[in-house]
Amino acid sequence: MMDHQLMQKVGIITQKVAMAFFPLKEGERIPTIDELSHRLKASHGTIQAAFQLLKEDRAVELNSRGHLGTFLTYIDRLKLLEIAGFKTMVGVMPLPYSKKYEGLATGIYTTLERHGLHAALAFMRGSNNRLKGLEEKRYDFAVLSQLTAQYYIDRGENIRIVENFGKFTYVGRHVLLLREDDPVRESDRFEGYRIGVDSSSVDQKTLTKEFFGEKDVEYIPLVYSQIVPFLRMKKIDAAVWNLDDIDLAANHLAYRALDNRRLNIVDTEAVVVCLSENGFVYQILKTMLDRREVLDCQKGVLSDEIMPKY
Repeated sequence: MMDHQLMQKVGIITQKVAMAFFPLKEGERIPTIDELSHRLKASHGTIQAAFQLLKEDRAVELNSRGHLGTFLTYIDRLKLLEIAGFKTMVGVMPLPYSKKYEGLATGIYTTLERHGLHAALAFMRGSNNRLKGLEEKRYDFAVLSQLTAQYYIDRGENIRIVENFGKFTYVGRHVLLLREDDPVRESDRFEGYRIGVDSSSVDQKTLTKEFFGEKDVEYIPLVYSQIVPFLRMKKIDAAVWNLDDIDLAANHLAYRALDNRRLNIVDTEAVVVCLSENGFVYQILKTMLDRREVLDCQKGVLSDEIMPKY
């Protein structure tokens, strides 16, 4: 019985040591047995047993240099993930209604898979819904705009940004949509207008309030996907919308540019976030999510050179 308990203890600590080794690079000094013993609350003997198991599984090779410490001479990160019990990286993204989102999903999925990590993507409307799924640990990471991520971080949410893909990677441009025959398209006389607002979208809600400020308008709650049909049916008079992949002429719509200089167009930047406390997921994504490769995939999808795959 004691032997079984000891093996269980060694197995658990081996998983944790594998997680500690994961972000290290070949040639780098590894933490000392004292350091890991303190950090993982395990005996020196248990840490040494974990080292031996990792070496026997060919997950790492180590070279002791006396008082200089022990150095990592070889690392197999996929083997470390296997030992740590991490099999699939699950992320949540906006609904892929635009080619830009499809390209981003394709890039993230393809890059993680190419590095040998099985990836699964879920799609969910509303940044608050994606954040809730992340906090409930149904997902390992979420894709948001930089504007939304910073909004949540500023309000103390338990998330941190792993990667920012840059301007115009989330959306090309947010605009104010109106019907093409609207008489105030070029003016600021919006008094009495019914403005569609999706409260589940930080971007849409923030940009809407930024544009209208103290104007005497009526805010109409709706779902983001209802904006275009509600405009056509004259249930609303205007709403902030992502201009990507919309046929203005076919829907008899026009748009007005938003002055988002104060926001520094961070609403167009796609970011990947994870829980602040989940350092292992953060390190996996930092190591395996190749920014350049993701952007190349997105560009390929946008130019029809790559078929979306996610």
